[in-house]
Amino acid sequence: MRVKCECGWRRSAIAGTASTLMAAAILLAGGSAIAVSRDAECDDLDIAIEPAADFRTIECKAGQTGYGGETGWSNTESIEAQDALSVMFVYHSRAGVQTYIERVDPKTLFSDSIDMAVDGSWSDTTVSNGYSVAKFFGKFDGLSDKVPCFAYSRYGGHVAGTSGFRHMVAGFYCEFVPSDSPVSEARIDQMTGKIKADMF
Repeated sequence: MRVKCECGWRRSAIAGTASTLMAAAILLAGGSAIAVSRDAECDDLDIAIEPAADFRTIECKAGQTGYGGETGWSNTESIEAQDALSVMFVYHSRAGVQTYIERVDPKTLFSDSIDMAVDGSWSDTTVSNGYSVAKFFGKFDGLSDKVPCFAYSRYGGHVAGTSGFRHMVAGFYCEFVPSDSPVSEARIDQMTGKIKADMF
């Protein structure tokens, strides 16, 4: 039996809302006050999602967030990738000369900063391919149904004499089809395995 997915409007609503929410979460979690981001060539980034052929669209951006003058700036990169039934956001932040990034779990990174998750839907944190992962259900603007999602984060390059790190790769994944079942462990492993980042 073939199941038809009327996902076009849902895909636009989720992707449009989610990209804004992720930017807000990263800024608030990092304490950054300014964000400047522009379209970029995906091959020029320090992160990638591979194989690219698995996705219908991949959009990349690069820029800066920061505070406190030149030495406070951090470099940022982001990828939004969509296939037929899901969207994945990957965000890389590299701390500036006199800054570092505090490690937080994905639930804290996202749930404390944005109001996208269904109350009480966050799971305990697990690990997948080196990333801390927490599942949740999301509801986005204009949509009444909940969709299964997961958030993830990973840190690298410990800054000596601090509790912080030079690099953070974080983001989240959501499916377009409403469901009461969370994202499967196999799917989480599959998707985090597609993230390529040389700083780890």
